[in-house]
Amino acid sequence: MRRPTALPMLLLALALPMLLLALALPAQAEIYRWTDAGGRTVYGDTPPEGVEATRVRVDAPAATTPGLPEAEARRILQRPLDREEEAPEQGYTRVQITQPPDDGVVRTNTGEVQVAVTTEPALQQAQDHRIRLLLDGQAMGSGAGNRFALTQVTPGTHTLRAEVIDASGAVLLRSGESRFHLLRTTVQQQTRPRDG
Repeated sequence: MRRPTALPMLLLALALPMLLLALALPAQAEIYRWTDAGGRTVYGDTPPEGVEATRVRVDAPAATTPGLPEAEARRILQRPLDREEEAPEQGYTRVQITQPPDDGVVRTNTGEVQVAVTTEPALQQAQDHRIRLLLDGQAMGSGAGNRFALTQVTPGTHTLRAEVIDASGAVLLRSGESRFHLLRTTVQQQTRPRDG
């Protein structure tokens, strides 16, 4: 009687885990995004006929609940997102006051302070987005540009904040608070002798 050789047993030991791993990997369905008749964004694996749908790239399979019936899973996938969950097509990631510099000194006798604001991505003026400036917590107006001139600012330490707002005035993103010190130039400072 022949004894079984080690080679077939080794092959079986290597092939079995690979076969089990291949069976365990879930099949990834294609996911689509479209807008329903109510203007809400909907995600699902089967878009309705006659609707322009965009394929969504899914990097990793979503976690699934074992035993979830297919009909229930489809209903969950096709339900519209709540307004809070719906992400803007291209949201702002940064709003920053670049002028005057944080904790910087502004010297002026006119009380005018030049302010520059940057946003990432650039301000979307076509969507009627604007920047609103707050000086010491008070709204000083808004505009579609990224440069502003504040007038009649009194000497002292002040705080600035910038907000990106939409057409309704809702805040989309706020900058951190920036501080500056406004000083007036005096006659004594102007006539001070220079060194050297």
